[in-house]
Amino acid sequence: MRHGGITTGILVGTSLAALAVAVAAWIVSSVDTGNDAISSADLFQVEQGSFEITVPASGNLVAQNQVEIRNTLDGNAAIAEIVAEGSAVNAGDILLRLDDESVRERITDAKETLVKAEAAVEADEAALEITRKSRESSMSAAAVSVDQARLALLAWREGEVVSQRNALKLAVRTATKDFNRLRDKYEKSLKLRERDFISQNDLEQDEIAMIRAEAALSKANLDQEVYEKYTFQKEEQARESARTQAVEEKDRIDQRTAAQVRSAETKLEASQANLVSKTDRLDRLEVQLGATTVAAPSSGMVVYGSTIERDRRNENESALRVGSTVHRNQLLIVLPDTSQMAAKVKVNEALSGLIIAGQTAIIRTDALPDQVFEGTVHSVGVLAEDGGWRDPNRRDYSVRVDLHDISTYSLKPSMRCTARILVEVVDEATFVPVHAIHRRGRTTFVYVRANNGFDERIVELGRSSDRYVEITGGLGGGDEVLLRDPPAGSVLSRIDESAPT
Repeated sequence: MRHGGITTGILVGTSLAALAVAVAAWIVSSVDTGNDAISSADLFQVEQGSFEITVPASGNLVAQNQVEIRNTLDGNAAIAEIVAEGSAVNAGDILLRLDDESVRERITDAKETLVKAEAAVEADEAALEITRKSRESSMSAAAVSVDQARLALLAWREGEVVSQRNALKLAVRTATKDFNRLRDKYEKSLKLRERDFISQNDLEQDEIAMIRAEAALSKANLDQEVYEKYTFQKEEQARESARTQAVEEKDRIDQRTAAQVRSAETKLEASQANLVSKTDRLDRLEVQLGATTVAAPSSGMVVYGSTIERDRRNENESALRVGSTVHRNQLLIVLPDTSQMAAKVKVNEALSGLIIAGQTAIIRTDALPDQVFEGTVHSVGVLAEDGGWRDPNRRDYSVRVDLHDISTYSLKPSMRCTARILVEVVDEATFVPVHAIHRRGRTTFVYVRANNGFDERIVELGRSSDRYVEITGGLGGGDEVLLRDPPAGSVLSRIDESAPT
């Protein structure tokens, strides 16, 4: 059984190996076959036990959490002040200051432009108000004109027309009555003249009066007819036209003044948009001015971006220092939290499928070779990375292992490290060291001690690590296997390669 994690597993496997070596030394101190002697260290006695399947890996230490500080200024800027690399800083400490002269000059220009933009908005607001009031006055006058034309038409129809028609009718009736009266009088005068009661002159005077009355009746009828057929329609058209013209003029004034208002509104909107743009620009510049002084957002150790990116840095570029020119979004400083570290290691593509999150691991660093750190696999990379120009055919996956209980140790990012990731513990198994296994074609066998030599024996293999392999058939407890090639003439029996496997 496994006790005490991966470290205990390694100790168990090592103890079994030591026990087997001791037993082998007790049974046979050596097998001498000529000049090639077999020592007890070359033999392994097979017993039941446990061993761990681990995957080796190597890489660097990284901080589990780190903050990147980048240049957020538009354009380039020179470093005026910067904290020393490797310094430990707390949240709020000043990390660096950038030259802010150009930003301050732009802020001054932006403020002047903003004042002009504000004045333009005020002028356009006043112009819009004047245009709106002018529209209201014009529309009010046009509405009055329309009402006056409508009232004039109504007064004409209900007043002048009625009065004129009544007058014409009265004239016709009066002329008719006058004509009838004078005609009757003339007819009576004719009878009186026949009887010689009146003179010829009186008769003629009555005839003339009748003719005049007839002419007046004809004129009255003609006046009435002309008024109804011509005068009335002419006056009606004129007054309708006046009303229509007033309505159309009102519509034209409405459209014209509405266009003037829209134009004034558009101009004001443009001025307001320009004011917003100028205000935003000043706000951005104020933010830019604030960005010239960079404070630590959290505690950590100062690492220059030029150090992080030294492999990608142009050979003409130097490390960050006072006077260095930095560009927008350039990585300036990284603040790793060294209280929580992880190992970023590479695992060969062939073994990467064995690694899953949650597995335990043992980490050793080159800086502290005698110290062993325990960790847990946090994640496995999605894509494989090639080995670069040194080994273009190699394919590795990045694995992050979070370290535990490191508070008493001074670990830093980029420290070289190695890892052994525990994949599985093989319990209560028969196993031998991997270098005891030999292959001939598709046949797998071991050399088992027999008398003063060795026999080839076919074995069936199970699970394996980089040190041990499980034997599922072919060996039993107490068998001794050779951990190297046998000396010449020491093989007593060989396997039948023609026999079916």
